[in-house]
Amino acid sequence: MEKIITKIFALLFFCTAMLLGDKALYMEVEALYNKIPYASKLQTRQILHDLENFYINAVVSEDKKSTIKTLKGIIKCQKLLGMSASTYEKELQSLTGKKSVQTEYKSVAKKNIYQSDAINIKSIKTEKNTIVIKFDKPIKSSDVLSFSLKTQGVFKEIFDIRANLNFKAPKLTLTNIQNTKIAQNRQNKVRIVLNNDTKIFARAFIRKGTLFIKVNNQIKTAKKPIVVFKPITQKAKINAPSVPLYIPKNRQKKVYASSKTIVIDAGHGGKDSGAVGYKRYREKKAVLKIATLLKNMLKKQGYKVYLTRENDTFIKLSDRTHFANEKNADLFISIHANAAPKKQKLSLRGIETFFLSPAKTQKAKRIAAKENASAMKLNPISKDTLLSFLNRNKIIQSNKLAIDIQGGILSSVRSKYDKIVDGGVREAPFWVLVGAQMPAVLVEIGYITNPIEAERLFNPFYQKALAKGIKEGIDNYFAKNR
Repeated sequence: MEKIITKIFALLFFCTAMLLGDKALYMEVEALYNKIPYASKLQTRQILHDLENFYINAVVSEDKKSTIKTLKGIIKCQKLLGMSASTYEKELQSLTGKKSVQTEYKSVAKKNIYQSDAINIKSIKTEKNTIVIKFDKPIKSSDVLSFSLKTQGVFKEIFDIRANLNFKAPKLTLTNIQNTKIAQNRQNKVRIVLNNDTKIFARAFIRKGTLFIKVNNQIKTAKKPIVVFKPITQKAKINAPSVPLYIPKNRQKKVYASSKTIVIDAGHGGKDSGAVGYKRYREKKAVLKIATLLKNMLKKQGYKVYLTRENDTFIKLSDRTHFANEKNADLFISIHANAAPKKQKLSLRGIETFFLSPAKTQKAKRIAAKENASAMKLNPISKDTLLSFLNRNKIIQSNKLAIDIQGGILSSVRSKYDKIVDGGVREAPFWVLVGAQMPAVLVEIGYITNPIEAERLFNPFYQKALAKGIKEGIDNYFAKNR
C-alpha cells in the first residue's frame, strides 16, 4: 500500500510541475532531493526513478536550474546505490563548470552499504541449444531485460542481465544462430546478443536462481505473417513454447480500438517547410495530407485520434509530445518525408521508420540532423544523457511499434506500386520524440528529392495507401501487445 501511495504522489508531483511551469518543477525536484539522506534503499530507488522523470521534463522545458538540481539528485542516488554516475557527472560539469561533483560523493561510494547487492556470474555454458548461466546469488526476473532488433537485415535478440562478468566469456555455439556475443556492457550489466539472418525465437526463464535462455530456431515462418500470441493457461505455462501462432490476415479480430488514443504529428508546418524537393514540392504539405487521411481511417475504426496540427501552423517540437502527454495517448506517430544529400539527390529512395535512440549509422545521424533543425538547443552531453535514459525505458515498445508500422506500409504500397524500397527500421535521435511518455516513432514516408517518390507523395491514391499501411501497422501492434 505504501508503494502505491508513493507512486501516486510522485505522479501528481510530475503532472503538477508540467502544468505550473518551471518554478513548480524546481520545488518538486528540491522536495525529492531533500528526502534522499533519510530514505531507505527501496525509497532511494523510487526517488531515482522519479528524478529521472523530472529530468526529462526539465530538459524538454529547457529549464537549466531544474536540470542542474535534478542531476545532483540523480548522482547522489546512484552513488548511494552503487551505480555509475559518470554520464550525469559529465553533464552537470558542462552545465555548471565545476569539477567537484566526483569528489563530493567519493566518501559515500567507498562506504557504500549496498555494494553487497552486486551479482556475479559464476559460469556460462550451453546444453541442448540453451544458454545456462549460474550466479553467485539467485537472480530475479526483474534482473533480466530482453528485446529484439533488426538492423541492416540482421536479426538480433538481446538480453541484458544485472550482473558482473569477472572472467573471459566462452565462445558459445547454438543451432541455426550465426553468432553469439557476451560482454560486460557497463558496470552491473552483462549483455548477450544473438545474431542471425532470419528471425530468432528465444525465451529466457529462471529456475532456482539460474538463468536459462532457450533458443528454438527450427521453425520456418510463412510469408508476411501477422503475429499474435496464443493465450496460455497458468498450468501449461512452464512447458509452453515461445513460438508465436500465425493466423491469416482475414481472420484477425479487431483490437480494442475504442479504448486507444493516438496522436499523429504532421512534421514541420508554417515557417518551417521541411524538405523542399523535386519540382519544389514541400514536405509540410504532403505529410499533413497523409496525417489527415490516417486520422480519418483510425477514427472510422473506433480509435480516439488527435493531430498536433490540422493546418499550416508551426509548432515547437517539445510542444508536440507535450500535447500527446496531455491527451494521455497510447501511441505517438510523427510523419515526415526524407531528403537526400546533393550527390545522391535523384537516386536515393525508400521508406524508413525510426525510434528514439542514439544513431548507429552516419545515414541515421544525417536524417536526424535534418529533422532536428528546429529542435531545442541542447549541448551534446545533455543529448547523450537524455538518450541513455530513454533508451532504457522506451526502446523496446517503440522498436516493436516501428517494426509493425514499417511492415504495414510496405505491405500496403507494394500491393499497388512497384519498385518500393524498404529502408528498414532504424535508431536515431529525433527530438520530436523526446519527452513522449508512450511508444513513439517517426516515419519517413519517402524521399521528396527523388523524382518518382516525390510525384507519388503528392498522388492522392499513393497517400491513401501510405495512410492505410500505417493504420494496419498500428492494428498489428495492438493485436500483439494487449
